[in-house]
Amino acid sequence: MKPASMVRVYAALITAMAIWGLSFLAIKHAIEVVPIFSLLFARFLLATILLGILGLARGALRLPKRDVLVLAGLAMLSPVGYFLFETYGVAMTRPSHVSVIIAVIPIVVYLIAFARRQERITWRRSIGIVLACAGVSIMVGWGTSEAGATWTGDLLVLGAVLCAASRTTLIKDALRRITPLQLTFYQFFFSLFVFGPLALTDGFAWTSQLTAWTVAEVLFLGILCSAGAFFFMHYALAHLSATQVAVSANLVPVITLIAEIAILGAGLTVPKILGTLITLAGVLLTQVDRSARTPRIDYDAAVLPKSP
Repeated sequence: MKPASMVRVYAALITAMAIWGLSFLAIKHAIEVVPIFSLLFARFLLATILLGILGLARGALRLPKRDVLVLAGLAMLSPVGYFLFETYGVAMTRPSHVSVIIAVIPIVVYLIAFARRQERITWRRSIGIVLACAGVSIMVGWGTSEAGATWTGDLLVLGAVLCAASRTTLIKDALRRITPLQLTFYQFFFSLFVFGPLALTDGFAWTSQLTAWTVAEVLFLGILCSAGAFFFMHYALAHLSATQVAVSANLVPVITLIAEIAILGAGLTVPKILGTLITLAGVLLTQVDRSARTPRIDYDAAVLPKSP
């Protein structure tokens, strides 16, 4: 590939990671004005419309009834369960805590797959799992003394991790028959049937407090985080290996940490540095383990970042 083309590929990949890294800060600020149910409904409505227009233009949304029903069921795990846990977690803890905990989704996938005898755990993966768990423990245990961080918020984010990992291990068969566009569109679409009624319980009084900045954050979450970054990532996947793209996902917590310090003025504490570095080292070890056999399940959906 020509150097100019490689620049475009890596620029798209880094842009996707930067968008996801900044998303946790956008959520944290937006929910100060927009109720959580309304925020989730708005962002996935925007993403569904955008992906729906693209899918219809390509004639790429038609699916067998069986697959539509499967995706409707899986949507209860993600986006519904995942984003409810994640957004409430963001509301109650630091964005940097959220991004580091979310990064361990591949670890949980491996553990679930091992328990179901879908995968074996090698020495390298074992060390990676121990390191990742240690890193999260440092971040959660010692980091709760940090202003704005709570055990409750961190544990809620772990709920999001379990939802995402469970969904990944269950989606194996469907991924053989459907495209990433179909998967994303239908799961976002079905989530509206949950988030819509929940959003009605929020009422509409909050709309009088909307500012241009808050609206921009909702648009950022709905268009760039839920749809735009998805396309940047898959453009990169068309030119790079899944492992290369997956390893780059470790940039997300780093970007969140830098943004939290630069934008929110958060302090750079020792537990935060240690927790982030140790967790990412553990996740990296599990992703680059060449000694393991080809996995029986599609790990890309877990290793590659879920649109936060």
